[in-house]
Amino acid sequence: MQNKIYNKQQSLFRRLLHFVKIFLKPFLFFILLSSAHSTDIDINKLLQMAKNQNKHIMFFHHIPGCPYCKAMLDENFKDDTILKEIDENFIFVDIFVANEGSIKYQGVEESYKEFSTHIGAFVYPATIFMNEKGEVVHKAIGYRNIDEYFTEISYVATKSYKKMDLESYAQKLELERD
Repeated sequence: MQNKIYNKQQSLFRRLLHFVKIFLKPFLFFILLSSAHSTDIDINKLLQMAKNQNKHIMFFHHIPGCPYCKAMLDENFKDDTILKEIDENFIFVDIFVANEGSIKYQGVEESYKEFSTHIGAFVYPATIFMNEKGEVVHKAIGYRNIDEYFTEISYVATKSYKKMDLESYAQKLELERD
């Protein structure tokens, strides 16, 4: 009798774990980084992760009270296609500039705001893409609708920035869709 109960509990636990792995895994990293109000981030560790996983780092910078930031959070970061692309190709880092934490990068410890300025996010929202060497490879400054944002994410994910500018890449995508 006790063995039956244990097996039922174990089966239920396995199903729950399976659900988490399939449906929630893409969002766990995003949730972990964005849930805390005071988080310290070590970019060197993220760079090592990016290298090990063959991914870019994607920093989304936003500020309180910004309607364009809110629109991107409400639209783009709820779009399944964008979330899938981020999960497969990026280490996502949510930089809520008002956070109290610090960011360690290139031997310097800075506030979220100082780090944002340091890597070129002067206007919000801003998405900064960095390769595994710590080089900024693309900046998407300002609001982007879902299609524009997906194009820019795809541009970086495919490493097309190495061979063409964003406009040429967007034209290439348009031709492929037709």
